[in-house]
Parts: sequence; C-alpha cells; structure tokens
Amino acid sequence: MTLDFPSWAQSFRTQVQRLRTTTGATLHQFEALFSPWIARHRLAQQEEKEHSRDRCWNLRLVFWTFLWQVAQAGSSCREAIRQAQSVCRLAARTIPPDQSSPYCQSRGKIPLEVLQQIHDAVVKEAEEVVAQKDRWCGHRVFAVDGSTVTAEDTPENQKAFPQQSVQKRGCGFPIIRLVAFFSLATGLLTAWVTGHWHLHEIALFQLLWEHLRADDVLLGDRGFSAWATLAQCRLRGIHGVFRVHTHYGAGIN
Repeated sequence: MTLDFPSWAQSFRTQVQRLRTTTGATLHQFEALFSPWIARHRLAQQEEKEHSRDRCWNLRLVFWTFLWQVAQAGSSCREAIRQAQSVCRLAARTIPPDQSSPYCQSRGKIPLEVLQQIHDAVVKEAEEVVAQKDRWCGHRVFAVDGSTVTAEDTPENQKAFPQQSVQKRGCGFPIIRLVAFFSLATGLLTAWVTGHWHLHEIALFQLLWEHLRADDVLLGDRGFSAWATLAQCRLRGIHGVFRVHTHYGAGIN
C-alpha cells in the first residue's frame, strides 16, 4: 500500500532507518515507557498451565524482554537476555541464566489469549482517547492490507501453512498469509486474520467485517478493489475507497 502514498512511504522509511541506526532504549527504559498502557494484572502469574509457577523467566519478565527484542531490529536472544539480567540486578531479583534455551522456551509458552487481551485493551484505550478532530471528517478510517510471513519449519506448520509449490520439499519455510486493518487515527494494527499461502487476500478479508461499523471508511489498494467488496460496503453502511483495478480501469471514463 505504500506505493499509493509515496510521500508518506518516504517519511516512513526515514523514520525506520533512524530507529535502526540510533541507540535503542534499554529494557528498563522500554518497560517504563510502555507499561502504563498495559494493566499490571494482565501479566500476573497464571493460575494454571504455562507460567503458573514463579520462575526467574516469569510471564512479566519474558513478555517485556520479548517485546523489547522485537522492537530492536536484528537484536539477538543473547542481547535480550543481557537486558533482562540488568533489569533483574536493579530490582534485586533472581538473575536469569546466560543460556538462551530457557528464555526461548518461556517465550514460546506465552499464552496467546494473554497477548490477545493486551492487544485488545491497548487498541480500545487508544481509540477512546482519539479526539473527534483527529478523525478524517469525523469518520474512523481503517486501511486494509495483506502480507506474508514465514513460520518455524515444523511438520505441524508445514501442514497448516504449506510452502510455495515452486519450492522443493524441505527447501522452504511454511508461509502464513495475513490480512489486517490499521487505524489511521492511532496507527495501530486493530484486527487481523491469517491463512495459508493459497488463500487470496480477498477471501481472508471477508473474515474481518465484524471489526467495522456503519459510517467507517475502509481504505485499500488494488488488491481489494472489486465490485463485490463495494457492494458489501454499501450493504453495511461503510464507505469504501480503493484504487481502481487495472481490469476495471479501461471501462471507466
């Protein structure tokens, strides 16, 4: 979608490059900056199953360490662990071991429902503080776009998200296709849906209608430009704005 907004895309690239070339915040600073957005009870020790025991890599520590690592482009697990060790020293808590395996295992066991609850709460709070003047003509505007990501190469993932057919078996990673909404007022990813590589973005997009309400504006590129999409927008009272697909452009004056 960035090709449709060249001036915005250039500014975005500049900001990303600046983030990648400057010294990032420490884990302690990162948590202090973002923790007000996440209610403390959401990262409390779980009552059962994973993260129900109070280990050195408890849910709160592994969550903030993982989030810090994601925000630092190219950061290794070893660097993330060093950051966590520094935080624990400051708080006089048990210092995690140098080995990356315990951290990676704990990271993989973060309950998905906890992450979903945190995401939904942040999106809701951000939406509530958006002033009416910050909305385009008073409307909520959401951009829809699609992309793909690769998953861990496991038999389960290969079955659920098969790789491209042009790749030899065992020579590629599972490919997850995703379609998501972004709020133009808050800049947050508000909703998303995933599927396998062979599903078209339009098909996945059909699963996201419930996240829109009447009088919203839906902004999309040519990939979502279809008469059926516009018809659905009309039926739901949603304003659809899409680049004209090349197949339809010749018939429009």
